[in-house]
Amino acid sequence: MTDLAEVKAKLHAAYPGLSAQLRNAARFALKEPAFVALYPLRRVATQAGVSPASLVRLATQLGFDSYQGFRDAFRAGMHAGMGSARYAADAESLVSRKGARAFAKVYGNAGEQLLRNIRETFTTIAPDAVEAAGDCLARAKRIYVLGLRSNYGAAFYFDYVVKTFTRKTVLLEGRMGMLIDEMGDIGPRDAMLALSGEPYALDAVKAVDYAIKAGADVISITDSPLSPIAQKARHVFVVPTSGPSFYQSLVAKMALLECFVYLMVARGGQRAVDRVKQEFQRREQFGVYWRDKSGA
Repeated sequence: MTDLAEVKAKLHAAYPGLSAQLRNAARFALKEPAFVALYPLRRVATQAGVSPASLVRLATQLGFDSYQGFRDAFRAGMHAGMGSARYAADAESLVSRKGARAFAKVYGNAGEQLLRNIRETFTTIAPDAVEAAGDCLARAKRIYVLGLRSNYGAAFYFDYVVKTFTRKTVLLEGRMGMLIDEMGDIGPRDAMLALSGEPYALDAVKAVDYAIKAGADVISITDSPLSPIAQKARHVFVVPTSGPSFYQSLVAKMALLECFVYLMVARGGQRAVDRVKQEFQRREQFGVYWRDKSGA
């Protein structure tokens, strides 16, 4: 039987030459291996947004005699320890879980899944890679922070925290169709920190492509090496997004963003420390935060 790692390697190698439908199928197989392993062909095709015939063609193109052989490789991989992806498939059955202890079980599984996401992020991404990207952000004249739709919360958090020690971030929001205007004169001395995952926001893909053509360094945090925001980025970080809900988890992305904040402050030295002190003094003077005035 073909090893799952070999199947993934074949998917990556074949991807550039695949049709659009087969690319969609390949991305789904890499992102949701447990779903491929656990569910029948038509269910996988529906979830992936492709036809069953496309999945069969993908399996054949990778050298399998049938789709079943392709699926068997994923099933063997799951039994060999694909724990983190397994919970993503479990989330499919959330609505069917009944009984007094149903939520307690889901709650426990959610905690395990999110912890697995964190562990996978910190064990598969080398510290040198994070440091190199962090240095890129620290050197940049301006940092354009891009996280549209579900990724906006994480992008806003990063921009909000970084602004306590430097004012060189630009949060891209794309409101009123003004995304290209917000990007302004982005150029070779700038960097873009981009977050996106399946389904990829079209404007996010266009903004990353524009930034790369303008000569800016792009740091992508995404869910697959085949992600459209990963193809030409200078620094790419693939993090797990499976979670207890039906939508992507942002936990691993947030953890990586916090590492970038740490690195940028460390590179900023005493100047960054002084800026943090000044910023919080300014907030105190304005009365931003609640204070207990009861005298108790």
